[in-house]
Amino acid sequence: MQQKRNIQIIEWEDLDKRKFYSFGVFMTMAIRATVYPATLIRTRLQVQKGKSLYTGTYDAFCKILRAEGLRGLYRGFMVTTFTLISGQAYITTYELTRDIIGQIFAVDGIRGFYRGYVASLLTYIPNSAVWWPFYHFYAEQLSKMAPSNCPHLVLQAMAGPLAAATASTVTNPMDVIRARVQVEGRTSVIETFNQLIREEGFWGMTKGLSARIISSAPTAIVMVVGYETLKKLSLRPELVDSRHW
Repeated sequence: MQQKRNIQIIEWEDLDKRKFYSFGVFMTMAIRATVYPATLIRTRLQVQKGKSLYTGTYDAFCKILRAEGLRGLYRGFMVTTFTLISGQAYITTYELTRDIIGQIFAVDGIRGFYRGYVASLLTYIPNSAVWWPFYHFYAEQLSKMAPSNCPHLVLQAMAGPLAAATASTVTNPMDVIRARVQVEGRTSVIETFNQLIREEGFWGMTKGLSARIISSAPTAIVMVVGYETLKKLSLRPELVDSRHW
């Protein structure tokens, strides 16, 4: 009779906070740098009209690489570091993006920096709400099916991309609308939705889905493995021997 196993959960109070925050900054940056090209391709696919420039994910990748080189796949990447850095790094990034910031402010004022904010909330909140329950669901199901000697981390690494693919599929329509609101300068989510349906029908809501899954699945693996490892490394010394992996 196979013994029932439960995935070990490291609670917040079990962590050494200095290790957690130190490792977390570098890990987040590494994850973002790895998946940024797929994110860029997804956005370009979503904002184009029909198939006016790219016919799909692979076609977009080839054309961007051919026309803009490797740097083209990381266009705008420095802007994403605003959430991670401070002090001198913040000033350096500001100087690199000052022209872009000046253009946004000149055209739309302060409101320009919050363009698509509501649409973003309507995308990311449901995505997280779907991702975590499915992650734990898949982890538990895999735990029941896997051999008893299979490492927990392997099961979690498999559950992550499954949850990511599920969440991406469910929330992709809102992600398409978010991208168009932000890039095209629209103010109405409903108006953007209605125009998309009129012009491109139901399939317009699936634009960029394959690229989104391609980018989210590896992200989920790295995030899950990294985060669970981070929590393991951050355990208080007296609890290390009480956790089995």
